Amino acid sequence: MIRNPVARNLILAFLLLISLYCAISPVVAMPLYDKMLFFPTKQFETDFDNLAGFAKEDATFTSADGSKLHAWYIPVPHSRGTVIISHGNAGNISYRVPLMELFLKQKLSVLAYDYQGYGKSEGTPSIDHVCEDGLAAYDFLTKERGVESKKIIVYGESLGGGVASYIAANRKVEAIILQSAFSSLPHIARLKMPLMRFYPNFFFPKNCMDSASLLSVEHAPLLIVHGENDTIIPVSEAHKLFDAAVDPKKLVTIENANHNDMYGSQYEASLSGAIVDFLQTIGAFKVN
Repeated sequence: MIRNPVARNLILAFLLLISLYCAISPVVAMPLYDKMLFFPTKQFETDFDNLAGFAKEDATFTSADGSKLHAWYIPVPHSRGTVIISHGNAGNISYRVPLMELFLKQKLSVLAYDYQGYGKSEGTPSIDHVCEDGLAAYDFLTKERGVESKKIIVYGESLGGGVASYIAANRKVEAIILQSAFSSLPHIARLKMPLMRFYPNFFFPKNCMDSASLLSVEHAPLLIVHGENDTIIPVSEAHKLFDAAVDPKKLVTIENANHNDMYGSQYEASLSGAIVDFLQTIGAFKVN
């Protein structure tokens, strides 16, 4: 028994701080951080029957936990390949129509899907859920629509870059495109939230969207595109990703571009040009 009241109070204060430290750690308080990480919108900004002259199919498939996911599948006759679009942490697929058009104009079919809790998809978003949703989208495309893995491109925007990297690490794809993506969730969390700097990696969830590590081993050809003036995920993250990844890889930074203006804006031509040049280096998508 500690008789000295000062020592006793110091010990109690220390134990309280330790308890608080553990209680708000990412691995313990992840449901709280999920609410800070994901900003789903249920209402669609727009809808359409066809886009860029190609008919849209409303598709549904099931994620690993049984949640039904909603997607737009836009097949292009005699397409060069199919792009699976994993979007960022806000909005839903209806906010990515200009991005879909960009690919359709290049004779690439598109599968744009919503994570759990977004748009018409059931469930609740979490790190594990969105990664499982990405695998479900891939499996739908290959098993239900018969698309060959050698014709699949995974495209990840912002947080979707972590999902696209996860798909590529667990399924066979022919190309990976990461736009405005971060190197890993712990790294960007520490960059944006100083409190996170006090937590070593083992205080983060097992699945921490560590694209840098996933791309440090053999992978499909990789393109990283990032705006040089990105104020949400700094361009330094693109360089960190590029340095960590093994070949084949390519990095394109777009002057003056920010985080949310890479398509549907004056910078779309630069993004499209980077994608066209990249795909020309891959036999399966090369245009003669």
